[in-house]
Amino acid sequence: MTVPKPELEEEGGRLAKCSAIALARNEPDCEALMTLARKVGFGSVHGFTDPQQAGAVPSHNLLFFLVHFALPEDAKKRFLEQLRSAATINVCFAPVAVFLPDGPGDRVIEHIEMGFDDVICLPENSRVLAARLAAQVGRELLYIETHSYLGPDRRRMELPGQVHPARTGDTEHTRLTILRTPEHGVQILRRQVFFKGRR
Repeated sequence: MTVPKPELEEEGGRLAKCSAIALARNEPDCEALMTLARKVGFGSVHGFTDPQQAGAVPSHNLLFFLVHFALPEDAKKRFLEQLRSAATINVCFAPVAVFLPDGPGDRVIEHIEMGFDDVICLPENSRVLAARLAAQVGRELLYIETHSYLGPDRRRMELPGQVHPARTGDTEHTRLTILRTPEHGVQILRRQVFFKGRR
């Protein structure tokens, strides 16, 4: 008999208290994402093919947005912009994961640049998926806000020694340390403003 590891039970418990919102370009893709969300243990699962509807879901649970890779790139970008400009803190700072078929690493980087919290390549087993998604809950995460971007720190995937020209620290920006929990939703723990030319 296999005894589940305590940390995996904890991850499943965290997701069970959250709602997954699947977003895809058509019903079959949406159903595939919803099946995946149920498999990893989300407490409730909803599916949409219209980004406008997906971003306006009322819920008392912590929301997770799961995006199918085949949604057009411009629709993904518009959806992220819509979400990050929401008036409700639990929607504005909700975790958003995109699911891609396993392939070139540059596609992963492209989606990180867009502002996704996680980019998950499939196929992957349920335990790894649950762990990846649960990592968005219950720990402090860094978000960056500039005049044109609000989202997770995109530098997390840069190689050592690489500096993205648009993110050198020479622009005015705010670092937000956030914490997401099923019990309290999203909390902003720290807000640090960095002025132009100062790190």
